[in-house]
Amino acid sequence: MKIATDRPDAKILSGRKVCFKCNTEKPLSDYYKHKEMADGHLNKCKSCTKADTKSRADLLKSDSAWIEKERKRHRGKYHRLEYKSKHKPAPEVATQYSAAHRAKYPEKYAARALSQHIKPLAKGTHLHHWSYRPEDAKDVIELSPSDHYTIHRFIEYDQAEMMYRKKYDGKLLDTREKHQAWIDKVLSSTDEIILLEPIVTYGNAA
Repeated sequence: MKIATDRPDAKILSGRKVCFKCNTEKPLSDYYKHKEMADGHLNKCKSCTKADTKSRADLLKSDSAWIEKERKRHRGKYHRLEYKSKHKPAPEVATQYSAAHRAKYPEKYAARALSQHIKPLAKGTHLHHWSYRPEDAKDVIELSPSDHYTIHRFIEYDQAEMMYRKKYDGKLLDTREKHQAWIDKVLSSTDEIILLEPIVTYGNAA
């Protein structure tokens, strides 16, 4: 059956649609997924979405009123949810937590013991383990504290494999090269949607 491609619904059936922002016809793979849309994708292409996200971020960074409002909002959230007691627990609680964490992840502490004599090239940086297997324990990636925190938002630890998976699609980062490539992608991206969509679940992650 021949599809009349001048109809909007025909474009969708053929796996293509027109971005309402740049008015360019593109394949559905060039649009972020969105379960509430009729075709399961946003009506704005990825390029336009990223450009708009960056423009808004740049605009807000120069808005002192918005920055102060966000600071107040985060301070209120910090006290409302009692983050201080969660992130800075009493010494006895911290000791109990540390013991429980060590018992749950003995391979992590073993890897850190093996790599404890490795000195960072730059002062104040962290040494990130891409794998906690004994043979990889000394093969670490040096990151700034902020970059280290960021990358852990987009990976999940698979204890059975002693390695990390992408939160993006659950794929195992089973080589240093794959792990480094994902770090580079995370740190260079200006759009968090790219990194978190689609989120999948899998069996044996800890």
